[in-house]
This record gives sequence, structure tokens and C-alpha cells, in this order.
Amino acid sequence: MLFFKKKEKEVLSNEKKAAKSMPRTKKVQFMPRKIDEVTNMLDTDMFQLTTFEPVNYYADKSSYLQCTFFFQEDYSEVYFVVELFNNDFRTGSTPYYKGSYELMKKTVIKFGQRI
Repeated sequence: MLFFKKKEKEVLSNEKKAAKSMPRTKKVQFMPRKIDEVTNMLDTDMFQLTTFEPVNYYADKSSYLQCTFFFQEDYSEVYFVVELFNNDFRTGSTPYYKGSYELMKKTVIKFGQRI
């Protein structure tokens, strides 16, 4: 007999619901850190995200942090999440945070991207 385990329904936070409804996204990658460390840093001050080092794709592609920004076209609402990837599989994630346009702009400028 085969028994299929019923998939548990994930409870979404308000930030995650809002982020998933945003029409635009922008992704940036950083050098890997422990997710617990990143969560603690972001809980104390979100602008510590701007101190993370960009990942060097030519040197190491196996592990990296990816920050995904979700935002409205007029930048009135900005949400973000930081996820740890090992060998292109997501192995950890911070909670979703409500950010600001200034935080997104300062983080993305480190990569030479424009907003």
C-alpha cells in the first residue's frame, strides 16, 4: 500500500504575502554567511545589508547569499528576503523584511546596477 503524506499548508507572514504580490524584483548575490548571523544583523539594523561583500562568480560559485528585492513600480513599497544557496539549492532563508527605497538603492549600487 502506498500512503502519500499530505503536504502541510505553509502559513505566510504579512510581509511574504505582500512581497509575492509585488510586480517587480531585483536580485543581488553576496559572499556566504550563516543565516542565523544574517537574521540577527538584519533584526538589529537593516542597513547592515549594505556591508556584505559581493560574490565573485569567477572564484566560487558553489555557495552564496542571494538577496531578492520585491517592489512596486513607483518604489512606494519594498520588501526583501535573503536566502543561502549551496550548489544552486536553497538551504536557508531569513524572514521577509519590509525595507525602503534607500536600502535597495544602496545595496544595488554596489553591483553597478541602476534603479
